[in-house]
Amino acid sequence: MNIVITTETYLPFIAGVSTSTDNIARFMARRGHQVTIVAPRPTGKDDVPREPNLQILRVPAFIDPFFHEKTFSPIPLPIPELLRILKKDHVDLVHIQEPGAIGWCALMIAKVRGIPVFAALHTDPEQIMRIIAVRYFKHIIVWFLLTYERLFYNATSMIMVPTSTFRKSLHSIGITRPIVPVSNGVDTTIYRPLDKKQLNAYQKSRGSHEVRFLYLGRVDTDKHIDVIIRALGKTKPSIRLIIVGKGNTEESLHALARERGVSEKISWLGLLTGPSVIKMYQTSDCFVIMSPYETQSIVTLEAIACGLPVLACNKGALPELCHDGVNGYTVPAGDFKTLAKKMDLLASDRTLRTKMGKESRKISLPHDRAKALATLEAFYKTTLALKSIPE
Repeated sequence: MNIVITTETYLPFIAGVSTSTDNIARFMARRGHQVTIVAPRPTGKDDVPREPNLQILRVPAFIDPFFHEKTFSPIPLPIPELLRILKKDHVDLVHIQEPGAIGWCALMIAKVRGIPVFAALHTDPEQIMRIIAVRYFKHIIVWFLLTYERLFYNATSMIMVPTSTFRKSLHSIGITRPIVPVSNGVDTTIYRPLDKKQLNAYQKSRGSHEVRFLYLGRVDTDKHIDVIIRALGKTKPSIRLIIVGKGNTEESLHALARERGVSEKISWLGLLTGPSVIKMYQTSDCFVIMSPYETQSIVTLEAIACGLPVLACNKGALPELCHDGVNGYTVPAGDFKTLAKKMDLLASDRTLRTKMGKESRKISLPHDRAKALATLEAFYKTTLALKSIPE
């Protein structure tokens, strides 16, 4: 197949959609498909690795005011490049990762050209509201976003969501096109726990009784990291919070940590990539994420694959990965007092952490990336077959 994948969010900007897009494109390219990614031009050097069968096209873009070092490409900037690539008769399928400006332009051109469109949903509209901090006319704007989402996705051939939670969500707003759950997946061969010998060696070298709770991801408003910091002020002295990532709320979170008297209990590591990320999961004791908007959460998938017990918000799709009382605990959104109690519980009981960590690993295995992307490839073929079926 010749596949064009459009996305509003792509590397080198680090985010779940960036990772998902890159994983899909490289898997399909290595399967022998011709893949073209259309994405906004980054702020700095475009040093994303290329490989055979994979082309990365950048469209003109501006700095995104809501995210650290992210860009966006408003209408009409994506149109010339999309017209050029989609006018080619050999494009078999357009995969739209996000329903933004690039996605909308691609959808309209593909419809005119008669090219099947496979679309994905990665973002909850409530998450968008939180990011842009809307104070007025919230209900009207939510109505507009949901109406746009319904019209957009009902114009596609097939829709992919990462979880059953958001499959139900799309059905509930009146989307009638076929919706299939396909996990973002995780490479369980490299995201895996340390073996016993490695773990014992690491714990001996660490020489500390502190219990490390890891947050890894964007440091932005919608991730609710402030809830974790507020909880930290009510936890045992042995607990250390490690924050890996960058974003627009770093300054305010540092101020909150000083206000709560927990600055010395937090390690801010900035961005990590590649093997350093895997090592961070493997050498932490627990993973914590309190965002109520996750449509799945790739970082949580990576954490459970590495055998970490999880503390997670009980909203969105996180409960599909964090089974309360099995491989961790779910906590009501914003409830830092309950979160603190659960952090103390896990910090004080290594046997419980080990037991829950083993359950996390089991929960991760059905999400193996190769299996998930092979499923996606099969749905691509189904989408092509739908082309011959009248609307």
